[in-house]
Amino acid sequence: MRTPLIILFCCFTYVLTAQTVAKVPDSVRRKVDEYNGVGKTSTPGVPDDAAIKAKLVKLALKNAEYIAAEANVEIAEISRRKAGSTLLSSINVGGNVNEFVINNSPQSNFFPKYNAGVSIPLDLFAKARAEKKTADQTILINQAHRDIVAANLKSRVLVQYEIYKERKTQVELQKIAMEDDLAAYQRAQKDFEEDAITLEELNKIYKASVTEQSFLASKEKDFQIAILQLEEIIGVPLSSVLPN
Repeated sequence: MRTPLIILFCCFTYVLTAQTVAKVPDSVRRKVDEYNGVGKTSTPGVPDDAAIKAKLVKLALKNAEYIAAEANVEIAEISRRKAGSTLLSSINVGGNVNEFVINNSPQSNFFPKYNAGVSIPLDLFAKARAEKKTADQTILINQAHRDIVAANLKSRVLVQYEIYKERKTQVELQKIAMEDDLAAYQRAQKDFEEDAITLEELNKIYKASVTEQSFLASKEKDFQIAILQLEEIIGVPLSSVLPN
């Protein structure tokens, strides 16, 4: 007897729950969807955050520091090619004509008409192997240095971009806070004229608005410094990379 009752109770609960969910207003559901990012689309013509980061990294890899590291790799590769020609550059070939032949001397018949010789250093092959190995290791060192520079630049530009976004948000929030305090001060002035508040209370509200303005100036300074530091890495004005 209990089993049918349990099943009936579960079905009744499910129906009530379904009806409750169905009765959620559309306006509330839209707000929830917006908060969760459901159906969110990017603004046409405005790059998303991932695209901006990719562009910043690409610009950072045109930094003079990376170009120098890439040049060192190329120099090392040129040195390796030169080391490969050590065998040829170390062999000396010489020759001359017998002086008796030139002078038409009867003694020319007893000596070779031409003298030729080849000079090969005894350490030629060992020296060639050492130079090639040294050149190979130099290439590896410079390639590793280039990769370290690239990774460092990528990390620096992405970190600096996050700092830029944080400072920008701080400026925007501080502007809101300052505007609220200025509005409060304007209301306080009106209340003071109507003897609704004392002069001391008016001065207190005024000082608070001045403090917020000071905070805004400090936040804007930090924001401009973040822009300059980011531009130092990418080598171009930030305005050419980010949307307005």
